[in-house]
Formats: sequence, structure tokens, C-alpha cells
Amino acid sequence: MKTIIAGTDFTSSSVNACKYAALLAQKLNCKLTVFNMFDAPIIHSNTGLYGISYVSVRKDSQVKTQKLVSLLNKLFPKLKIELFVTNGALKEELENFSSAHHVEAAVMGLETKTKFSKFLYGSHGVDIAGKIDTPVIIVPENYKEHKLSAVLLAVDNSEKLRKSSLKNFEKFLLKTKSNLHVLHVRTEDEVFDPVVTNLKINGKKLYIEMIKAADTQDGVKKYCRQGDIDLVAVVSKKHSVFYDLFIESNTKKIAFASKVPVLAIHE
Repeated sequence: MKTIIAGTDFTSSSVNACKYAALLAQKLNCKLTVFNMFDAPIIHSNTGLYGISYVSVRKDSQVKTQKLVSLLNKLFPKLKIELFVTNGALKEELENFSSAHHVEAAVMGLETKTKFSKFLYGSHGVDIAGKIDTPVIIVPENYKEHKLSAVLLAVDNSEKLRKSSLKNFEKFLLKTKSNLHVLHVRTEDEVFDPVVTNLKINGKKLYIEMIKAADTQDGVKKYCRQGDIDLVAVVSKKHSVFYDLFIESNTKKIAFASKVPVLAIHE
């Protein structure tokens, strides 16, 4: 059975992301795994040697994670939910877990007023968005509606999209029964007219809408405000204008302004 994995450090933003992940898992007919990465403290022994003590910390992490799982079980009684507790490196642990458990997506929260927390939301969280094989969904803290009926795919129509990059995304759309909008943001420094006007998704030819804006981020935010969009999807690849969406500041700009989750699809 395929899996949605959601990270928590027990902050309100991460708990909110776990609730979104539960909804997603239910829509995709997946099980949900809630994971926490705890810090193993370094202690100084009487012999002058340094050692790592993690038994009590691990137990505390397991207890807190189980409480969150119990909460989610009450909200989604038919959903199969498991927990995963580790103190490894985030990127490596997610990659190993994903390859072993057929993960559909990794879901993480985004705090509204502060930077990402030390566990998930700093450079580690941004580093994996769009840069691991598993799609990563970043959920803003204030996004509480938790629905998924309209998805916006932001494309750079001067770049070629690989069919393989969209294969899982097409399945995602079918399983969630979401309506798709495709958008190209025309910036002030763009000289040529769009070279591509449509995109075929799941055998259906979709018109690529265009919006003028100072930059890509502002265009996406503007479109989300105008339409009833529940999720913004971006294919992240090197040398694409959208690759820069996943540096920390731009990711936050999109999430903060549009208040909808951002899906990073790695090419």
C-alpha cells in the first residue's frame, strides 16, 4: 500500500500539515506515516569522553508522536496511520523511507511568522523541496480549509517538460479528481511571445493561461488570489526560472501570500 509521509516537530504548523496529509492520504487511498526527527543530546561522562544518550529522548518523541497519531485517528477513523521516529539526517532518512515504502508525497508545514523550525523548516526543509524523487508538499500554517479540488501548474513555456516528470502528477490529478489550471507568468523582461500555448495532461489538451507580473512569484500569487486554487504545483529543474522558487525566501513568499500548499515535483 502506498504511503503519504508527514513530518512533525509538534508545532501548530506541523500538526496542521499532518491534518492536510491525512486528507491527502484519504483521497489517494494511501496509508499515512507521521514522522518525527529528534535531536539526540551529547553528554559528558565522568571519564571525560563524550557520548550520545537518546533512549529517553526517543521515548518522549514516540509518546508525543503517538498522541498526534491518536488525534488524527479520531479525525480520520478509516485511515491507516503509523508513526516513524528517528534521529537521522532528514534528506537521507526521507530518501531511504521513500524507496522502501512507495511514498506518494512528503508533507511539511510552513510557519507563518517565523522561519522554518530547526527540525523541518530551515535549510533542511527547503533543501529537499524539488530535490528528492518524492514530491514534497509545503503547507502554510494558516491554510486550514484542507480541500483539494483545483490545482495550478506553473510552467515556463520556453522550456521543455519531460513526460516522465508529469507521469505521477497526472496520476495524482486522477486520484484526487482535481481540476487543473496551467499558468505561464509573463515577466517585464520577457521579449518573445509564448512559444507554447497548450499542454496535454491525461490525454486532455489544456490551454496555458498567461498573466503579467513583475516576477514569477508575484504572478503565481496574483493568480491564486483571483481563482479558487487549492494547490500550486511546480516542476523543479535546473536552469529553469522555477528552480529559484525553492530557495527559502521565494518559497515562503508563495506560501505566505497565496496561503495554499506548494507541490514541488522533481524532474
